[in-house]
Amino acid sequence: MENISCKINLNQFSRNASDEGSQLHLTEQVLLIIQIIITTTACPFTILLNILVILAVKKTPRLQSKANILLACLAATDAFIGLTAQPSSILVELYRVINVKSLVIKILELFHGGALLAGITNSLLHLMLVTFERLVAIKFTTHHPFLITEKYIKVSVAIFWIIALCTWALRYIIPYVVLFTVGSLVAICIIFIAISYVILYRETLRHRKRIKTEQILVAQQEVETFLKENKALKTTVYVVGSLVLCFTLSLIFLLSVILKGLSLEESVYFVSFCRVLIMLDSLLNPLIYFWRDKEMSKIVLPFFSRFIRGNPSN
Repeated sequence: MENISCKINLNQFSRNASDEGSQLHLTEQVLLIIQIIITTTACPFTILLNILVILAVKKTPRLQSKANILLACLAATDAFIGLTAQPSSILVELYRVINVKSLVIKILELFHGGALLAGITNSLLHLMLVTFERLVAIKFTTHHPFLITEKYIKVSVAIFWIIALCTWALRYIIPYVVLFTVGSLVAICIIFIAISYVILYRETLRHRKRIKTEQILVAQQEVETFLKENKALKTTVYVVGSLVLCFTLSLIFLLSVILKGLSLEESVYFVSFCRVLIMLDSLLNPLIYFWRDKEMSKIVLPFFSRFIRGNPSN
């Protein structure tokens, strides 16, 4: 009787384990399909909208403020993610859906991981530069024309791209060293941006208080300059906020997966979904630019509508 009871329990246990496995497999398939839909929809718009931002700033002299030039440089990093990380992500997930295990998917996974790593590194460095420009413009106004020059911007952006591409290449040689380096870089960027925005917030309050208490003494031009700089600052706040939102959502999702106690192989599907959430930031950024800058949206939207209709040349 005891042997029969043990066999029944073992059969029940194996049946439960099989049910859990099939349920997990179904969840993985659903996640993969959702990822493919999201990324396939976002990818062309990420590329197109960021390229339109770059062209709008480049072709329109009145949009060529230093703040906008830096946002166009940031748009180039987002377009890079749309051209490399997102398409490779789609291919990797398609291979996983049809359950193909080959050397091709391994190469695609390596390419996708490196491209995303380079894109995130580059984006963080550019965000730090954008924040620094706002800090100088509002806190050290008199030094802004001398510290933030076109030459300084070009050199900084070139260095950032070199660093990002080096992290991509070194990832395949010494991955743990790169992980440590990028982790340190991310921490430095986050700390710098956080401290800068605390300073900028206090400085903005001080300016507002001064304008309010000295309305007669403060020149109209100075008020207009402050409002313009403050508007540009709010745009960068929204850009940083969208990045924080995407990272926070992916972190919450990843923590919920960890708490479930899934194995490394099972959690791969959930980690890849976190990457999809992070890549969505590259689509949100140009939408923020068009929302915040009405002049830019007026220039870009007609071209975008012609492109959708399939006649961008007219």
